[in-house]
Amino acid sequence: MTALTSVHACRPPKSRIRCARAMVGGCIAWLLIAGAPEAGELPRFRERVVTQSLKLGYQLVSADLNADGKKDLIAVDEQATELAWFENPTWTRHVLAVDVPRPLNADCCDIDADGVPEIVLAYRFDSRPENSVGNVVLLKSGPDVRKPWTAREIDRVPTAHRVRWIDPEGNGKKVLLVGPLVGERFPPQEGDRTPIYLYRPGDWKRETMTREPGGVLHAICPVSWDGGPRQQLLAASYLGLDRFEFADGVWKATHVSSGDPRPWPLCGTSEVRLGRLGEHRFLAAIEPWHGNQVVVYLPENEQWTRTVIEDKMDNGHALAVGDLDGDGRDEIVGGFRGKPYQLSIYQAADPQGNRWHKTVLDDGGMAGADCLVEDFTGDGRADIACIGASTGNVKLYENLGQ
Repeated sequence: MTALTSVHACRPPKSRIRCARAMVGGCIAWLLIAGAPEAGELPRFRERVVTQSLKLGYQLVSADLNADGKKDLIAVDEQATELAWFENPTWTRHVLAVDVPRPLNADCCDIDADGVPEIVLAYRFDSRPENSVGNVVLLKSGPDVRKPWTAREIDRVPTAHRVRWIDPEGNGKKVLLVGPLVGERFPPQEGDRTPIYLYRPGDWKRETMTREPGGVLHAICPVSWDGGPRQQLLAASYLGLDRFEFADGVWKATHVSSGDPRPWPLCGTSEVRLGRLGEHRFLAAIEPWHGNQVVVYLPENEQWTRTVIEDKMDNGHALAVGDLDGDGRDEIVGGFRGKPYQLSIYQAADPQGNRWHKTVLDDGGMAGADCLVEDFTGDGRADIACIGASTGNVKLYENLGQ
């Protein structure tokens, strides 16, 4: 079932046009945002270009790297040989690490409690294990966070594709998860399994958390399933969606959905995020791997109902959820890397999330590889940040309110 109403920001009805004007690098950018009347008005957004000098953007990480209370942005450029961050609010560029070819994924955690997070970076990626070194290193700042950080190698995991910190016991002691893209071969064959590895700070010894995911493992996403301090893990692979929880000393797996029901390899799930509509949770996903669909999963008794709310993406990759309009219900932000490039907002049109409206936020200017929904301006409103693949840019869409 498809429940989708498209409202393209480039050609909204004249009575509903709202314009935002931003001076960006000497150029004037206009965003035309069309509201969805049944769901309430979306806020206006002002576009700001953080950088347009990337080679091939892949991932965005937000963290306060200079302890000034503002979220900075780490931009992972997979065709670069260095890792850089952009300082909020001027978005000045600083180099974190050099000689890190084909960087692909990073995540932050202040493991020594000194007020500056450490960064784990996976680089020298290739989709074929025989061609991939898969360096996993820990970056730590010196006295000046704006100077390159020191690196300590933790492990080498061929096709290391995702790194995430997670607090599985809710005691503040986070552990590191590393998810390779595949197990022993690419392309994977039906029946192949892909491990997720776990590392404890200090000894950094590799442990195997699970081998449940199958084929391509594209996403591992720590979540607080019940809103408490304990975190669980959502994993998206060719076998669909799985949830992992640490209980009674072991990791327990729950299969949530098989994802896209088409035959292998056009099956399963590529990305997943946990969202909430008031007190009720939902899952947002891109399906299948690098697929064309944005999917919403809603709980129904012990099962999850699958609804496709978008089926026109080309190489879908960017996905985030967050409450953009302050009504207690999360919106979905999704983007794709294939032409003609679009970054869109999907807004629930009813309290249950059975119907969704689409608003195109950026039409043609963002080949969305990753996006975040967070307050970057400190005004209490959730903004959107996105990194572009072939467009080679990072943009901040500042939430200006109703």
